[in-house]
Amino acid sequence: MQDRPLTKKSDSLQAIAAFNQSYLLLAQRMLKEDRAQAKRALGLSDSMATRICSLTQAEIEILADSSDLICQFRADAAPGRA
Repeated sequence: MQDRPLTKKSDSLQAIAAFNQSYLLLAQRMLKEDRAQAKRALGLSDSMATRICSLTQAEIEILADSSDLICQFRADAAPGRA
């Protein structure tokens, strides 16, 4: 199946929601596997890490359904940066 380009605003919003949901699920998994490393990699405070770990699937779906990205891209965490 070939991906079609995003042509409508609603397609973009759906893509953002899907990205947000994937990010939150990945963050939860990373935090459960190695909390300290995940906090560093994701740039999370201890309180935010605790909150993300405690989210239910329903809460993740509600938070993900946004027109804004939940994550923040950090230049200091880019490969090759010290």
